[in-house]
Amino acid sequence: MTHDDTLSHFEHDAEPFSAAELEAIMAYREEVDGIPDALDMTVESLNEGNPTVVRALLGESAGALNHWYLTLNKALAELLTCTAESTGYSTAAARFLKASADEYHHARQRFEHTVTVFSLGRDTSPEGDYPRATNRLNLAMQSLDGGEL
Repeated sequence: MTHDDTLSHFEHDAEPFSAAELEAIMAYREEVDGIPDALDMTVESLNEGNPTVVRALLGESAGALNHWYLTLNKALAELLTCTAESTGYSTAAARFLKASADEYHHARQRFEHTVTVFSLGRDTSPEGDYPRATNRLNLAMQSLDGGEL
């Protein structure tokens, strides 16, 4: 159980992580290590691959995404603090879980968009037949922005 600099910003103006929280966080990180990078693929790279290999890769990636989901659910349970007075998450743990869930959801959205575009053979260019990846509303520019989900 170690504390590294990447965790410090979750503790800003909050109580530091407890030993049990740090243990749960390190277990979570160990379980999901490498999954976000493994899900980072492009339609172009899938189009260049052997169909049998690509199908296997997508199946493995879907399995990794499911493992990440289950591991995040486990972290939700393990980071919950239960006392006689209350049950809840410390401020630092809640911040960590929100950031981890955001990372999971963005990776899932990127993966699902890539698989959809690839599977349906769609074109996401401005003249294409499928919407490009977006993840936010830009009211000032009156547009849906994204690109990097």
